[in-house]
Amino acid sequence: MVGTFFWTDGNDTGRFCGGTVVQSPGKNLVMSAGHCFNDEDARKNLAFVPQYDDGNKPYGAFTVKPGRIYVDKRYLAKGENAAADLDFNFLQLEKRSQKNVEDVVGGAELMLNAGYAHNPVRLIGYPASQRRPLDCTDKTVRYDSTDPKIPGSFLRIECDQYSGGTSGGPFLIKRGSGWGIIGVIGGWHNGGNTDDVSYSSYLDGDAKALYDDAVNNRAPADRGVLGRAETWQHAEVLAGGYFTDGNPGSWDYSDLVVRWSDGEVTLYRGAGEASDNFDKEIRLAAPNDTWKHAVTMAAGDFTGADRDDLIVRWSDGELTLYPDVDEKGFHGEVQLQKPNDLWKHATSISGGRFTSGNKWTDDLIVRWSDGEVTLYTDVNRDGFHGEKKLAAPNDTWQHASTLTTGDFTGNDQYDLMVRWTDGELTLYKDIDQNGFHGEVKIKAPNKLWTHATVLAAGDYTDNRHPDDLLVRWSDGEVSMYPDADATGLNREITLVYPPA
Repeated sequence: MVGTFFWTDGNDTGRFCGGTVVQSPGKNLVMSAGHCFNDEDARKNLAFVPQYDDGNKPYGAFTVKPGRIYVDKRYLAKGENAAADLDFNFLQLEKRSQKNVEDVVGGAELMLNAGYAHNPVRLIGYPASQRRPLDCTDKTVRYDSTDPKIPGSFLRIECDQYSGGTSGGPFLIKRGSGWGIIGVIGGWHNGGNTDDVSYSSYLDGDAKALYDDAVNNRAPADRGVLGRAETWQHAEVLAGGYFTDGNPGSWDYSDLVVRWSDGEVTLYRGAGEASDNFDKEIRLAAPNDTWKHAVTMAAGDFTGADRDDLIVRWSDGELTLYPDVDEKGFHGEVQLQKPNDLWKHATSISGGRFTSGNKWTDDLIVRWSDGEVTLYTDVNRDGFHGEKKLAAPNDTWQHASTLTTGDFTGNDQYDLMVRWTDGELTLYKDIDQNGFHGEVKIKAPNKLWTHATVLAAGDYTDNRHPDDLLVRWSDGEVSMYPDADATGLNREITLVYPPA
C-alpha cells in the first residue's frame, strides 16, 4: 500500500516523494505531503507505483486523475512555512486493469486526532539518492515549533538517512491485522532539517475535511485567481489601493491594479488570507496600445472620496488622474500635466500620506532619472499644492531600481521601501514635509533581490495596516511579505509559484 510517484511524460525518469493508499469508499485514494504537489506543473502526468523497489513495479502504475489532487487551500495560499501544519494531501487514482488500487494492495486506516506519542511507529520513505525504500521503526513524540514563521505542533521521529525524496512517506501504527496512518513526512521544515529526524503535520479535522473533499469528488482548491508565473512575467506596473467595496468579511482589504505588457489593465480584489488573498479578477482595460505607454502608477485618495484613485505617468510625460477607480472601471480622467519633457524623467511614482494636514493618502513621491526625489503634497484634481525636495540630484538615488510606499511602521504616517540595483532593500520611515527621518536596511546587498522586479504594498491581511509588501520577481513568481516593518520582512506567502 506504500509506494512512490513517477512523472509519466515519456521519459519515465522522474521519481519523487512517497505515498500511501488510504481506505476510502471509492478505494482510489493515496495520501502524501502537500509540498510534493504545491506546484501546478508537478501535478501533471503522474502515476503512483505501489511497493516500488529497485526498478520493480509488482503491481504496475496507477495513473493520478488529472485535476484530482487535493491540497488545503490555506497551504497553497500561505506557503509551506506559514501553513506547515497543513502539509498533507490526497490524490485520486484511475483504475488499472479495471481494479482500484485499494482492491489490489490494500489501504491504511486514516487515523485522526490520534495523539503524538506512539511506540512503535513504522516510517517508510523513498530517498531520491537510493534505489530501494527505507523502512525504520522507532517512536514518535510531540514537537512544538518555537519559530513564529513556522507555527504548529508536529510528530517527530528519529530514523537515519531519510534524505530528500522521502517526503510524503507514511508514519504507520498497527491496527489489528493492518495499519493505520498517523502522519506523512513533511510539515516542520518540509519534514526535517537533517536526514536523521523526520516530522509530520498533525492529522486532525483539517485532514478530515480534505479527505472528505477527495472522497466526495469535490473540485480541489487552487491558489486563486492570480494564475501562473508565466503570465506574471508580463506584469510591468503594480499599484495597491482601496478600489472595491465588495471584499468578503467586515474589513475592506486593499486591491491590486496591474498593467500588463500588452496594455491590459486588471484589478484583483483583495480578500484576506482565509480567502486566498485575492478572490476576483476584473478587467479594467482590454489589451491596447495606449496603456502600453503607462510607465508608472500610484494609488492614493487624491479626491477625498474614501476610495482610491490612480495617477499614471505616460511615456510622453503626461500625468493623468483617474478618480474613484472601482470594479466597474474608470470613471473619467483629469490631466494633471500635459505631455512634456520634464515628466518623462519621473522614473517612479508612489502615493501615500506624508503630511499631517489631513487624513488622506493624497501625497506623491517621485524619483527622477537624475536621482532627485521629490514630495508633492495635497495632490487633487487641481494639481499639486506643495513641493518638497527630499533629495537633490545625486548618483545614489539613480540606483533606486523600484520602490513602493506603505505604513510599515504602523503610525498612519507612510514610509518608503526601496529596492536598489545591488539588491539592497531599504526602509525610509515616517517621511513628511520635513524630509527623510533615517533609514533601515531590511536586506543587505544580495543577488536574490536584484530579481525583485516590481514592488507594491497594501493592506492584504488582518492587522488593518497597509504594511504588506508585494514582490513580482523576474521569473514571474509573486510573493507577499505580511506585516513588514522596521525589523524585517517577517514571513513570506507565495501568491504565484515560480515556473517549474
